[in-house]
Amino acid sequence: MARKSSVSFIEEMNRFVTEELSVDKARALLIADVTTERDRLVASGEASRHWQRLVNDVPDAPETTLRVGGSIVYNFGRIAEAAAYALDQCRARSPVSSGAYRDAWSVLVNDQVWTRDLEDLPFGAEVIIVNPAPYARKIDTGAMTKMSVPAKIVESVRQSVYRAYPGMTVWRRFINLSGTIGAFHAPYLLKGGAARRLAKLDMRSSAFRRGQKYLARRKDLAAGQPVTYPALIISDPDH
Repeated sequence: MARKSSVSFIEEMNRFVTEELSVDKARALLIADVTTERDRLVASGEASRHWQRLVNDVPDAPETTLRVGGSIVYNFGRIAEAAAYALDQCRARSPVSSGAYRDAWSVLVNDQVWTRDLEDLPFGAEVIIVNPAPYARKIDTGAMTKMSVPAKIVESVRQSVYRAYPGMTVWRRFINLSGTIGAFHAPYLLKGGAARRLAKLDMRSSAFRRGQKYLARRKDLAAGQPVTYPALIISDPDH
């Protein structure tokens, strides 16, 4: 998992002063130590290669502006790692017949399909993982007549991502899609009205109290309506 690394200049300065180094020399040695550790973390995979630097609490200020009492902080992005984990989980939990549904999972950034390596996701991006297959909603809600995997795939992945990356913001939402995404064109228009659902046989049901056997038809599930797609939305609130 990516880490956050920070070094306080004043703490390091005390150590260097005892060695009778000038302020400029101490600053240069401290910057070398910090940047070497940053590069080591990135090279070892312990931290993302996408990061934000704060010097004296100023975003993107150069290390050379470090002052006595200030600090250098590198905030390493976790979004690429979390998105890759979530995408793997979505595919692993997908039903497989032809493989079309499993392979259709897509990553969106700023409403555009992300076609580059996930490691290149921009720092602080909000990532949407969604399946554009026409039957994605049926699979996720358990409305398919036969299912080889449990329903609520997106919700189960959401919980898994949240456990693996505590502190990340992870949501399950139904979103609108448009355009061609992989092998599918969105939105899919419902061909027929959804099957009517039986009302609960107790007085807490308004339909039952009215003497109705079925619940009222939902307008969003009428024939010709565009389907919405269950999606996983991930962001890092620290960034």
